[in-house]
Amino acid sequence: MHRIEESVEVSAPLDTVYGSWVRVEEFPRFMRGVVSVDRSDRGASLVVRTAAGPREFEAVTTELVARERMAWDSGPGPVRHRGVVTFHSVDDRTTRVMLQLEVEPHGIWERLAEALGFVDRRVIDDLEDFRRHVEEDADAARA
Repeated sequence: MHRIEESVEVSAPLDTVYGSWVRVEEFPRFMRGVVSVDRSDRGASLVVRTAAGPREFEAVTTELVARERMAWDSGPGPVRHRGVVTFHSVDDRTTRVMLQLEVEPHGIWERLAEALGFVDRRVIDDLEDFRRHVEEDADAARA
């Protein structure tokens, strides 16, 4: 499994950032790597873009501590994916989002993309997209 650890600081209070993250069904609106999300009782069904084309998997929530952390696991299947995201208040107006993700590439294209750093780049870009989305929503709410 390939492990990715990235973080981003968001200029918004912790409650705002956490609230945006748990609305996973909105991810396709602003994260380029996420095609669709359907919430379920146990987590969410996601379709993501990969080097080999769209991949679908179920992300089952394995841990949820409100305002602190959320963990998930795809379980066995064609897409092996698990992770945890934590939320840290830097100050009243800034929150650090830390993401640890493990993915198992399948096939030659996904392994090549992983070896060339494309998977890490996608995670960095998606976190940056999330930051922009939250900050733009926070700015609009203040206006």
